[in-house]
Amino acid sequence: MASLFVLVNGHFGLLQAVAWGKMLWSYTHENGSLLVAAKQTFDGDHPCHMCDSIKEAKGKEQHNQSLLAAIKIELFADQNNETLPLPDSISFSYPHASDLFACSLGHAPPRPVPIPVG
Repeated sequence: MASLFVLVNGHFGLLQAVAWGKMLWSYTHENGSLLVAAKQTFDGDHPCHMCDSIKEAKGKEQHNQSLLAAIKIELFADQNNETLPLPDSISFSYPHASDLFACSLGHAPPRPVPIPVG
């Protein structure tokens, strides 16, 4: 689950939410108004140090992912065109319907049903 969270860049979203919370807190104390603080936080003109760091890290990660994708494509293209061998086939048959019922066991369950003591 954590790897999926990182794969979809959830860690950046979480960090950004923390940064926005800190900005709202500090701008509210500076201005005394939550409305003004919200406008400053989300207008994009007043990023904090943490926001700048997140933006820079996102850019680096996207660049690294595009390079990795290009390398994977090159590695795939460089391989020879031989096909992969097919896996060995194993015969399979579904169980007969009569094998799925209690009457096919050959003995009846005990009667009366034992009641556990305890």
